[in-house]
Amino acid sequence: MTKTTIDFNNKTLLGSLSTRLEQEPARIAEAKRLGKKVVGYFCPHVPEELILAAGMLPVRLAFGGELEPVAAGEDFLKSYSCSFARSCLGYRKLAENSYYADIDALCVAYTCDCMRRIQEYWENYFGVPTFSLGVTQTHDRFRSKPHAIEYFKNELNLLRRKLADFSGNKISDSDIRKAIALCNKIREKLWLLYEYPRNMQPPIDWRDVLDITHSGFLVERTDFLHELEMIVKDLQKNKSGKKPPDTRPRLMIAGSIIGIGDHKVLDIIKQAGANVVADSTCTGSMFSRKRVSLPGIIGNPIDGLAERYLYNIPCPFMTDLPKRLNRIIRIARDYSVQGLVYYNLKYCDIWRAEFKFIKDTLYKELSVPSLLIETDYSPTDVGTIRTKVEAFLEMIGGQV
Repeated sequence: MTKTTIDFNNKTLLGSLSTRLEQEPARIAEAKRLGKKVVGYFCPHVPEELILAAGMLPVRLAFGGELEPVAAGEDFLKSYSCSFARSCLGYRKLAENSYYADIDALCVAYTCDCMRRIQEYWENYFGVPTFSLGVTQTHDRFRSKPHAIEYFKNELNLLRRKLADFSGNKISDSDIRKAIALCNKIREKLWLLYEYPRNMQPPIDWRDVLDITHSGFLVERTDFLHELEMIVKDLQKNKSGKKPPDTRPRLMIAGSIIGIGDHKVLDIIKQAGANVVADSTCTGSMFSRKRVSLPGIIGNPIDGLAERYLYNIPCPFMTDLPKRLNRIIRIARDYSVQGLVYYNLKYCDIWRAEFKFIKDTLYKELSVPSLLIETDYSPTDVGTIRTKVEAFLEMIGGQV
């Protein structure tokens, strides 16, 4: 039986969110009974704002870490496809995870060959309507290639029309602006939480913030914002009672997608006596900071969405490696990171190709060493990974 919830570490602070998350499958089922449609997506380049503006429920399908869906997905993708890609198909085939089973339509951003095939399989074998979103590989922070932004705007306008047709609701500029305002508030609150681990006495750990972020993929967005506001309020109220200084080695994790339930490497790091304080992953802080700018809210909202989603931190399938490197260096410096763990799902070549650049640049700029962990969702390499992590912590002077 596949998992459909999150095991929160901080049950005291996150008790309300945990309860809300447990209720979500029933809430989605009731919404579907009343005629509301559920639209799933995998990649954060898909703007939730367009789904919300169409009066539908967005769900980011980001579960991982389980072997059954991976095995089920091999009916469609070869075993040398990454574990997450196979899971994207396996969860729907097994129909045991209600989030995948209840999807009425799917938005797929073309970020790798596997994602393109996943769209085709969902449509042809599962009978689910799918909408593609082309994302240009040209990412230029200096905005010197206007054809890239124009292409992406056209893709967003096409997706807007398709979602409107599917929902039966007109998507007005006003509807998009309201959705932008909601999502901006969520990003603002989330980033406040990611800022806490910079402190040596944080009232909340990065791992808890990751759990909160994962919950936001599933919980109805206005309810999620309410939960975030309560969490932030509780933290501000109790910040006077600071925890003792955290003396564990401070690590950053970067690399492949860390899915909901994919906690093998994170658990090993914790058990070895280290503390992850920051990340650069697409299910963590990587896409949480940049908001849709004010001109995009008061002007043409599609222009604002295109600017936000195209010129965020670029995924490794896109150009502009220096921007990715600069972000990692800045975070490592700001969070007093002592070492970086690069988590790479086997057969994910676009992420694997980044490691040497990151390793060499981080050590040259900050003398911070890096550790590469290449793995999948199998537990067979737990011992090997533990040995590598413990040796890495000894090298940087941590206690194991």
